[in-house]
Amino acid sequence: MTGINPVKTLSVSILLLLATASCEKLFMEAESGNDPVSVFEEVWEFTDRYYSFFEEKGIDWDEVHSRYRPMVQQDMNPVELFDLCAEMLYELRDGHVNLHSSFDRSRYWDWYLDSPDNFYYPAIERNYLEGRQRYIGPLQFVVLDGGIAYVYYGSFANKISEGNLDLLVNSLNGLRGLIIDVRNNGGGNPLYGRDIAARFTENRVFAGTNYVKTGPGRNDFRAERVYINPHEDNRYSGRVVVLTNRRSYSATTYFAQYMRELENVTIVGDSTGGGGGLPAFRDLPNGWLLRVSSTRFLGPDGQSIENGVAPHIHASLIDGDVNFPPERDNIIDTAIELLLSD
Repeated sequence: MTGINPVKTLSVSILLLLATASCEKLFMEAESGNDPVSVFEEVWEFTDRYYSFFEEKGIDWDEVHSRYRPMVQQDMNPVELFDLCAEMLYELRDGHVNLHSSFDRSRYWDWYLDSPDNFYYPAIERNYLEGRQRYIGPLQFVVLDGGIAYVYYGSFANKISEGNLDLLVNSLNGLRGLIIDVRNNGGGNPLYGRDIAARFTENRVFAGTNYVKTGPGRNDFRAERVYINPHEDNRYSGRVVVLTNRRSYSATTYFAQYMRELENVTIVGDSTGGGGGLPAFRDLPNGWLLRVSSTRFLGPDGQSIENGVAPHIHASLIDGDVNFPPERDNIIDTAIELLLSD
């Protein structure tokens, strides 16, 4: 095992503090030693120091090391070493844990592969948008029959501005409710989700507690309470339904958690995919890039969002014996029925 560099430790701690505000990359300066053993140990040690879910997932990382370390050979080629390290990281069962090289990228996908899609964009395009949508920044916006607004937001990597949100809220005047569809939204910047949530509450709301890694121990965390503060001016107090599925991941899971705590919001669909740890990054000595989850988030009930945020109302894309592809989206129709029920 390599020793601890106190200067590197300080800079890493500062970068991890910045992770509470953004999913942007956090880079650590690489050390020398790019032989297979050194690279393997660097992967294991950085994960050991900064990964945030060992206890929650019941992972004995020392035992993992004892199993994988004997497989490392100094004459391994880069592909063999990459595959071995990727297999070790796969034990974390975390879609935010990645190893990048010039020839491959590892990732854990089972957080959604074993679940139904519950999303079919052509049905939305042909039966709800119908070519009538307006584009408000990254949002597709249309008013459906019955005076219900439908918005699709495909990625929190696409910036939503204060001007976009002002226009959205102003467009809701006189309508019966709003549907925000974030299915298949793989995440991006969680601050955008907090900005959106601020437009739909009249009160300051406790959304949960963020735990930020602060030291080398596996339980060295600092707790930060997270609140949704109402926007100072332009807000909507009507009913809102948020649509989610298992491919609603990372920043989208945070958004679902924020919205779930608001009194006028109902979540409909499937549980989100999770991804409740903001990432830290490490440049490895051989030029590869390692990413691991370095924070964790618990809702007001103490439940972690790492494995997803559950909906208030479960619904599936296809209702009953409807064949695929469907003409209608049962999750959207469930939301419409809910908003028209009052």
